[in-house]
Amino acid sequence: MGDLFSLKDRVAIVTGSTRGIGYATARLMGRAGARIVISSRKPAACDEVAARLAGEGIETAAIPCHVGNDADLRALVEKTMERFGRIDTVVANAAVNPVFALLHEFTEDTWDKIFDVDLKSAWRLARYALPHIAAHGEGGSMTLLSSTASVLAAPRSGAYAVAKAGINHLALQLASEWGKAGIRINAVAPGVTRTDMIRAGLADEAAMQAAVARIPLDRIAEPEDIGAVILFLATRAGRHLTGQTIVVDGGATLVGG
Repeated sequence: MGDLFSLKDRVAIVTGSTRGIGYATARLMGRAGARIVISSRKPAACDEVAARLAGEGIETAAIPCHVGNDADLRALVEKTMERFGRIDTVVANAAVNPVFALLHEFTEDTWDKIFDVDLKSAWRLARYALPHIAAHGEGGSMTLLSSTASVLAAPRSGAYAVAKAGINHLALQLASEWGKAGIRINAVAPGVTRTDMIRAGLADEAAMQAAVARIPLDRIAEPEDIGAVILFLATRAGRHLTGQTIVVDGGATLVGG
């Protein structure tokens, strides 16, 4: 049974892995035996997190990457292959939501930035990484980070919501194209999670209580709650799941929210 949840000797790339859900995912995968590529925009942050996980006995490589930059994504995959010689799983986690506004208030530059980082980067990463996963003939996985905003209207976060809806269909489409190579591709859609992205919106106690009141399980998610589902999808335990969007929200969408 233990082998079902093992990633021993596997290689995992996790974008946006210096904090939040990405960091929790990288740490859980490393503790399951994977060799982890830590990646985010800032080299110093990548080095610090890689060293921290190495101190826990996790083999790591720090490879900075701005996921909105095609050349950076290509280099991320190439450098991973140079360092470890293979790729088994990829987690497209990095995302932005820089502006809270109604859709007609967005500038095209802001719209394009959100789509480049939150949707197009996942497609680019798939283009570069999936052929390497297929090449070793042992299958593997890719998990795309979505959001409950992808299945509900998201007040003042419409561009982010539309991009995340695209992530759900991207997972479905990629799964249909790569299944014969043994590669499973899914999306995970977190609800309200204790990360920097939502910190400002839930800064006061009243906002936090209102958010919790909408969740049947009576708490917001911790990053590890989301990371554990991503870990499951990367292991043999998730070997018959592909093309799905898995909502991890404590039941909030059951009651509309």
